[in-house]
Amino acid sequence: MQKNSMSALSERIRTEKKKDQEHIQVEIQLELEQLVEGLKNGFVAELSTTKTAIGGHLVEITKLASDTQQALIDDLVKIGLASEKNRKAALNSIRWGWLKYSLPALSVLVIILGANWGLMQWQSSQIIAKQQQIKQARETLNNLPQGVRFVADGQGKSFLIYEKKPETFETQSGEWATGLNN
Repeated sequence: MQKNSMSALSERIRTEKKKDQEHIQVEIQLELEQLVEGLKNGFVAELSTTKTAIGGHLVEITKLASDTQQALIDDLVKIGLASEKNRKAALNSIRWGWLKYSLPALSVLVIILGANWGLMQWQSSQIIAKQQQIKQARETLNNLPQGVRFVADGQGKSFLIYEKKPETFETQSGEWATGLNN
């Protein structure tokens, strides 16, 4: 008897569990549908607001373009009048006025060109001297004996690297020398 009541109870629990799961699925489905509808309504409202804002700005832009076009037309008319006035003044000054302005300008031009030429000559001599120094330094480095290398540490210090320990001694003049064992 207990077996039947246990199986009946087990069957009843399964049935209730299945009903509860179905009820939960229905509730979840309803909740999701409400969320989807809320999102749609929110998007529609945002789209409408954006459309209204863009429409308002479009009217402002159109008015601004029209005003700008009218201002450009007015400016072109003013430029045309001023251009005609300047053309007449230029023709009057071309007759003899060019002479009093051209001689000082030519003098200044000659001075500037001369100064530039002198500066370029000085710079080129400096460059050539630096190239000679670089060439001599390279030759010196290339003429180092075998087993000796020159290394710079990037912080302003330079070193000679020897494959074998060198012999260091003081010369008669008080300078230090390094003997190389070849």
